[in-house]
Order: sequence, then C-alpha cells, then structure tokens
Amino acid sequence: MRDFSLDRRHIVALLLIQAVVLASWLLLPVEFLLWAVGIPAVLLVICLLPLYPWIVIPAIVVATALDSAGRVVQTTALDVPVTGFHLAFVLLCASLGAHLFLTKRRSFPDLEIQAPLLMFLGCMAISLTYSPNQPEATIGFFRILFLAFFLYLMQVLVTSKLILNVTLVSVGVVLTGASVLAILQIISLEFYLPASVVSSVGANVPRASGTYHNPNIFGTFLAVGITLLAGIVMVPGMKWWKRTLLLVAIGLAAAALIITFSRTNWISLAVGIVVLLYLAGKLRYLVYVTIAFIAINLVVMNFVPFAAYIYERFLSIFSFFLEFGADSRASGSARVFFVVAGFMMFLDNPLLGVGWRAFPVVFKDYKPVDFPHWLPTHESHTLFATILAELGLLGLTAAAWIAWRILAFGLRSIQSMQDPYLRGVMIAFVAVFITFQVSLTFTGEFANNFLWMFTGVMFALPALEKTGEKS
Repeated sequence: MRDFSLDRRHIVALLLIQAVVLASWLLLPVEFLLWAVGIPAVLLVICLLPLYPWIVIPAIVVATALDSAGRVVQTTALDVPVTGFHLAFVLLCASLGAHLFLTKRRSFPDLEIQAPLLMFLGCMAISLTYSPNQPEATIGFFRILFLAFFLYLMQVLVTSKLILNVTLVSVGVVLTGASVLAILQIISLEFYLPASVVSSVGANVPRASGTYHNPNIFGTFLAVGITLLAGIVMVPGMKWWKRTLLLVAIGLAAAALIITFSRTNWISLAVGIVVLLYLAGKLRYLVYVTIAFIAINLVVMNFVPFAAYIYERFLSIFSFFLEFGADSRASGSARVFFVVAGFMMFLDNPLLGVGWRAFPVVFKDYKPVDFPHWLPTHESHTLFATILAELGLLGLTAAAWIAWRILAFGLRSIQSMQDPYLRGVMIAFVAVFITFQVSLTFTGEFANNFLWMFTGVMFALPALEKTGEKS
C-alpha cells in the first residue's frame, strides 16, 4: 500500500470542509440541517448493515435500557406495545440474514442449551392449551421463543474481538448514562416511576428507576453491568486510561444502584462480585472492596440527606425474618407468600403446572390468609416458584437443566481458555449469570433481554480464541 503523507492540498480541503460546516450551522435552519445530515446518515447505515450487521448492537443495548420509555407505538391490536428493541431486533435479523447470504456462510455453531431449551419451550407450548390466561400466555411464549432466537443470533454474530468490544463498550456507555440519569432523578426529585407507585409498595422515599418502569428491574441492569465491568477491569495488561474509565463507570453505577433502594440487587451484586473474585483467583481483593465499601459509607453518612433510609433498607435484609408479616416488611413478606402459593399450585398440578402466565389469575384461589390485601400485584417475584407453579416438575427440570448447562459451559471454558482477555471476559459473564440468578430469585424477570443477550455472547467466546485473533 502506498504511504500517505499530509500535504498542503489536504490541509486546504480540511479548512474548506470546516468553513462549509460552520457557514451551514450559522446560516441554515437547524431542522434543515438535521434532515440534511440525518437522511444520508440513515441511508449510509442501511447500506453498511449487510456488510457489518454488528452495527445494530449499540441500538439493541440502548433500546433495551430504555425499557418502557422506549415505546414507539403504545398499543397495537395484540395489546402489545412496539418498542425500540422490537425494531432493533428486526433490523438485526434482516442485516445478519443479508450478511450470511452475501458471505455464503454455511457453518454455524452448536447451541449448548438446545435440548433443555426445546424441552422448556415444549412445556410452555403444551400449557397454552389449558392456561386460564391464554392470550397473555401465547404472547409470553412467543416472546421467550424470540429471545431464544436472539440468544443464538448473538452467538452467530459475535465472530471477532472487535464485535465483542463493541458490545462491551455499548453496555458500559449506556450503563454510565443510565446511572447519571438516576443520580439526576434523585437530585431533581423527578422520576420516571411515579412516587405514588413507590409509596404503594411500602417505600418511604421515591426510588430512582432511570428509564425503567420498575426500580428493581433497573437495579438488575445496574448490578449485572457493574459485575461485567468489574470483570473486565481485572483483565491483565489493560491500559491505565481504559481501567480508569471503567472504574468511573462502576462508581457511577454503584451510586445509582444505592438510590434504587433495591435490596434484591444489592444482594445480587454482592454475590456476583464474590463469585467474580473467586473465579479470577483474586479473593484477596475483597480487602479493597471492603475499604471501598467503608469509604462509600462515610460519604453517604456525611453528604446524602436520606442516608438513614439507605441504612434502614440495608439492615432490613438481616432483620426480615424477625419482622416477617409486619406492614413495614410487606414487600418481602409478599414474596414469601407468593412462593407458598406457587408451591400449593404445584401440589394440585405437579406434572405440567397450572399453565404459563396463569399464576396472577389463579392466585386468588391460593392466596395465604396473611397476604397483605392492599398490595396491588399478583405476580410472583420468584422465577423458580413461578415456573414450578405454571409448568410443573417438567418445566422446572428443563429450567434447571438450562441453568446448569450454561454454568457448566462457562466454568469449563474458563479452565480451557488461554487468551487472558477472553478468559477474563468469560469469568465476567459467568459472574453476571450468577448475579442474574440471584436477582431472578426476587424479581422473576425471565424475559430480561440482557440475560439472553449476554448468554449468547458468552457462548461465542471460545470460538473467538480458536481464530487466534490478537487483542
């Protein structure tokens, strides 16, 4: 390739471009500029997508993080909103399909969880025939089906470290932005989630929820994001400025997680970090984590006006069993009652359960006497109790099989991988998966886009090492 040298012509051309941009900004209407720049940019991206379908990844991450705030169409004939994630998913399918056709790719990776996933989807499909909540159950079934396809698409798509890095950077940037938004919500007392909703579930102060409809779901995103970035921070040989940016993002996300007041995800993050340090062989770093925790406590005690409520929420984790059933512990007590009701549903329908999405419908027939009658939700917040109740023993077996296969794959890959960067990322994703499992024990959000997306990326990592690509 011929050497490139910067001469006078290039400097003049650069100055002319800058002059044109400045003149356009000063003389032309802003709306005209937006259309003039936006339309060519969109057309360029559309032309590039068949060649580089991974360009869609940042859009998928952003659309998922927007949650309910990212709705494009509020209602449809199926009573299901059209969100930015739906559009990004369709774009991913089209662009990846075109790319595979153009490149004539004929070999595809095996799906590690194929057998248990088919068993789980089969249980769901059979339950549609008798579920008392059939319309919602059908929509839920197809949502899980598409998410399973999304998982495999990510495994097929992530074929280089460049694509992997685009995914990780997108998560880091969006996590940072969401954390800043949460902090601003607390400062301005303007929340996406109405304060009345928070008060109805027993909270004393509004909780930051970012652009999510629920602070606990937002907390899950923050907890898994922190765990993922913390795993990457520990990758050996990383440049100091990259590690600094990651630590800043982790710090902001930790502050945002605190002000969600999501005890569920405080526990999830703690478990995830311990698992991360153990797998990385760096449990000694718990000393530094403890020091950081003490430092954060000192800052909170002296500069946060609602510090007392933070400590009250934290200590309530340990005093829950002593205060079980009290009005101040209604949220936690309800979760226990949901588990009891789910087990009773299982006893009446042990093999196949009461049907997918049937729990909130039949809950009234299994509601424990001491259940807080004023709580508006009838959704079980424990995924495993939900699956046991709705899909029975076969469904729970399939779900446990899926989790075991994913965890076994990750641990096996950690032992065999030699590339320090990819091994570090694999450790991070295994810790993220554990963090998700702890969170699902209290939130039950099985259809979390990031859960399926991150699992697909995790399955792609060993193949990246076989390519021998340098970091």
